[in-house]
Amino acid sequence: MVKKNFSYMSGCKIAFLASMSILLITTFFFGSATFADELVDRVVAVVNNDVITLSELEEEAAPTLNKIRAEVPASQLNEALNRARHEMLRNMIDHKLLLQRAASRQITVSDAELEAAIDRIVEHNNITREKLKTQLASVGITEEKYRSSLRDQILRSKVLSHEIRAKVVITDEQIEAYYRDKYVQQNASDGYHILQFGSGWGDTGRSASREEAKKRAEQLREMVIAGENFNEIAKNYSDLPSSVDGGDIGTFQKNELSDYMLKAINDLHPGEVSPVIETPVGFQFFKLVSKTSGGVIAQAPLEKVKEEIRTTLYDQELKKKFEYWVKELRENSYIKELL
Repeated sequence: MVKKNFSYMSGCKIAFLASMSILLITTFFFGSATFADELVDRVVAVVNNDVITLSELEEEAAPTLNKIRAEVPASQLNEALNRARHEMLRNMIDHKLLLQRAASRQITVSDAELEAAIDRIVEHNNITREKLKTQLASVGITEEKYRSSLRDQILRSKVLSHEIRAKVVITDEQIEAYYRDKYVQQNASDGYHILQFGSGWGDTGRSASREEAKKRAEQLREMVIAGENFNEIAKNYSDLPSSVDGGDIGTFQKNELSDYMLKAINDLHPGEVSPVIETPVGFQFFKLVSKTSGGVIAQAPLEKVKEEIRTTLYDQELKKKFEYWVKELRENSYIKELL
């Protein structure tokens, strides 16, 4: 299937499964001062023996609600805000259920695990702990709030590993079938199937400078060349919107590619990785999965794309099992929404 979507995906509950190595910086703030002053707290959901309050909901939804207030026309504003609050409340209920399951399974996060996670974050983002604190302070997040959020996410990951991940098995037969279907039997129209990675700085990425962004891209390319999974590298470290798809931007015809992209991949054989190049949005490199010319399809050998396929199939199966697990969890719990 041809994919040409460079936009961010949103609203997907499987976001609970994001890697711990990603630098998680989220802006936490209430709406306008007037709204905060007028806010009267109350219970908006009962989840078994726990409750969710309106103030908790407003805090969690604040970035989304403020974005809606800034972008949605006044005539549609109330409807959009209510829809966003209800969606966020459902996510918070699912999160509360997950934490309750962790408690029932006696799953916890030790201080040592939290410190190790922070060490991985600063290492993978080429920053120091002091720089991390500075970045958090710049968006109004205290170190205590960040550590609490990170501990929470580690806990969720451990629960999901216990409940779901261990039950997902991808066989070589599934990989080979996917390869035959998606890589060999492709549309015969001319085109290039491409994976993409990007490293930016300032407003376009997580690096502090051009030099740091370039070094970061080169280091991660070396990891891919050494055999690391391109999808996982892109998903965890790429600064481009395509990171949500593991860097897979789909198939493009020659005249649809930018000059810099075409130059980077034109001489590649399927399965090969391009050098790091500078682009208008930072430094990038690409992996050519397959190319079709004159009706002749050249695809990467199975061994060159096997791990990317495994990741794709694993993520698909994980998403299905997660959704079923949450549905079952809801059905066996007492939940009352009062929003």
